[in-house]
Amino acid sequence: MKDYTKVSNYDIDQQDDDYNENGSESYKKNKNGATTTTTSNNQRIIIEKEANDASLSIYTNKSRYITMILASFQMLLVSGMVFGWPALEYELEKQNVFKYLCKDGEELPCPSQASRLNLVYTIGAFTSTGSAFLTGAIYDRYGPRKTNFLSFLLLVLGCILWYCSYLYEPNLYILSFALIGTGGPACQVSLLHISNLFPSTSSGITSLFSGMFVGSSIIFKVFSIIANKYSIEVSYIFLGYMVLLVPLFIPTWILLRNKPFIPINDFKILNNIPISDNNNNNNYNNDNSTEISSSTIQNNQINPESLNLFSNVREQPIFTQIFSKEFFLLCFYMSFNSLHCVYYMGVVNDMFEDKQIYVDIFNYMWSGGVFFIPLVGWMMVKTSLHMNCFLVNLFALVFGVLSSINVDQVQLGTFVFASFTNVSLWSFYFIYLSDVFGNNNYGKLLGLSSVVVAVVGLLEYLFVYLNNFTFVTYSDINIGLTIVKVFCFALVYIIWKENKNKYKLYSPIL
Repeated sequence: MKDYTKVSNYDIDQQDDDYNENGSESYKKNKNGATTTTTSNNQRIIIEKEANDASLSIYTNKSRYITMILASFQMLLVSGMVFGWPALEYELEKQNVFKYLCKDGEELPCPSQASRLNLVYTIGAFTSTGSAFLTGAIYDRYGPRKTNFLSFLLLVLGCILWYCSYLYEPNLYILSFALIGTGGPACQVSLLHISNLFPSTSSGITSLFSGMFVGSSIIFKVFSIIANKYSIEVSYIFLGYMVLLVPLFIPTWILLRNKPFIPINDFKILNNIPISDNNNNNNYNNDNSTEISSSTIQNNQINPESLNLFSNVREQPIFTQIFSKEFFLLCFYMSFNSLHCVYYMGVVNDMFEDKQIYVDIFNYMWSGGVFFIPLVGWMMVKTSLHMNCFLVNLFALVFGVLSSINVDQVQLGTFVFASFTNVSLWSFYFIYLSDVFGNNNYGKLLGLSSVVVAVVGLLEYLFVYLNNFTFVTYSDINIGLTIVKVFCFALVYIIWKENKNKYKLYSPIL
């Protein structure tokens, strides 16, 4: 299949040259001094139109639905499975993993054992976000197909190592979980661009993928159910799961290309295809600093989809984007909202140590975030970017307030808002990166911001240590994190300020 992500103008010119060299009627007339070139021009228009129609077919053909479905299943099964940790931790406690760290006569799980198990989770959560810097760079350099293949290899190695941990050395669980934590998000990074194949609903598809990321946390719960029902060690289930990945990944490799699918308007600009159907567009030019009025847009003198409200940083050099206020505030916003979710998940087993029913409800509610996809997708599509940012942080604040109330029944409401926050937070994140910064450095920016999120996420281990060995309570940590999130509204203000009565032309990719 021809890769239409490349500019096809050379092919058009070459066909036109071949046509003239073969002695078209127009060419001969011109050579003899005739004044008309109608036949040649018409031929060129036909060739160009056919090439453009073929190129644009990737945004209309039915194969994109197959690609999207396969990507959704792949994300559901692997992308965020490390965040289903509570169910897996329960199985490891039953196997008495790290029991040797406890003193004689100490009740299990003892604090030292709980801390070591939490370290397994913390490292997995860290690599899940922090490894995106590496996988993002690989994505930019080698493309989605090879990145997806790398994801497969890491997941296979992680599963094999988990089995070896069971047989030989329990501390290998840390490395195994780190590999799984790296492979899952690498899969997501390699597939997010598929949402660009659906121009009118790309934000909704991105929300779908984020929901699949959250839903994948149910995988370890399924492992736990199978292990208990059929008396199978979880380590053997990891081997069976590894085999299941093969028929899931191979078709995706066939459908993916070496270059990511880009937004349709970026594609049109690269291929010199008019963005607006109105050929009388005198206001359009490539000067990304040119301002136009809202009435111009309303009168359809320019296509609103061709506008970019953040042209001051979109498709700019990587260092310009990294040192922008838009990027700094995004890192702050994501870091502390993510940290709160990660911390709450890490301590939910201890919070309800004698009430397993609450832990089960949380696991199902967390994984049930997939059912929030239609609502989150609608919110992302129907509201502006700054309103998306506001609503996500508002829900995160409600989650924080509820988590700070030490009443079991109130925590049931916390489960709902925690799940919704997690789905909407990452949906907003991916949309913001694409809309504000563009596609040229997407992988690198995603990776770098993910590293920042991961480093801040390491505070989770410190917080758990304080809970286990000092007088600091879960409510104390939750209150502190909730207060910090108030400052995240600064990003809302920046987006709103940039967008207010300010329309700038879509900046072309250089």
